[in-house]
Amino acid sequence: MRKLASFTAVLFLLLTACGGEADVDGSGTEGAATTAPDQTETGETSDSTPAGEFDTVTDGVLTVGTELPAPPFWIGDDYESITGGYEVDLAREIASRFGLGDVEFVEVPFAGLVAGQQCPCDLALAQVTITDERAEVVDFTSSYFDANQGVLVNEGTEVPDLETAKSLQWGAQLNTTGAFYVEETIQPEAELQIYNTVVDAFNALRAEQVDAVMLDTPIVLGEASQPDSGFEVVGQFETGEEYGGVLAKDSPNTPIVSGIIDELREEGFLDELGAEYFNDPASVPFIES
Repeated sequence: MRKLASFTAVLFLLLTACGGEADVDGSGTEGAATTAPDQTETGETSDSTPAGEFDTVTDGVLTVGTELPAPPFWIGDDYESITGGYEVDLAREIASRFGLGDVEFVEVPFAGLVAGQQCPCDLALAQVTITDERAEVVDFTSSYFDANQGVLVNEGTEVPDLETAKSLQWGAQLNTTGAFYVEETIQPEAELQIYNTVVDAFNALRAEQVDAVMLDTPIVLGEASQPDSGFEVVGQFETGEEYGGVLAKDSPNTPIVSGIIDELREEGFLDELGAEYFNDPASVPFIES
């Protein structure tokens, strides 16, 4: 997802590691702690990366930041009622590999996160596409998910080709690769409408203030699958994006987390999560750009 703000505007914010609170809208939401499993999927306790090697905000706890809602990456209405999800289960498994007993989830606004603002967390898992520009102000872990850009519309709207896409009134979230793709590739006739959060973008679509919302295919599929959403995903553009976990720039924790994600990929854990939480995105037709 998601494109970023000025590098110079965020340099001094990066001089400290995750631990201070910095929200785009000035508000923060305390998270809920959950107990991580004691064992790996193979049933063996992992001691290859003891928690002593990983500097955490709170002793014995992995604090993970994200922005809700984001089904099926995060399932729950708020940070106190998270029941599961792709990134939730990934966070719990990472904590388990570190030997940490608890995981706490906290709010971090997406637009600020990708601009390099401090996260009150050890790691953010928020469907963030790895880009060179963002990597100038934050650290990325190894990738853990692949995505393209999906077209979310109200039921009955058709977007069969690029020419139709150009004629639509588009909406997208601030600082997202979806917004960048609409502006740079689709180049619609009407000015792109930018929203601070995905909730704002979805509400604008529901109110027919925009014709379509551009966002990562798995995210819009998750939204369309919600009961009585009235939405459908009618196409996607191939962009070949990869999600990575986000840490403060030059964090010593980054290679440690990357090593665990690499292990989980090799063991097939990430494939199992994908099969559990997602319909096949390949079933969504591709639109030639």
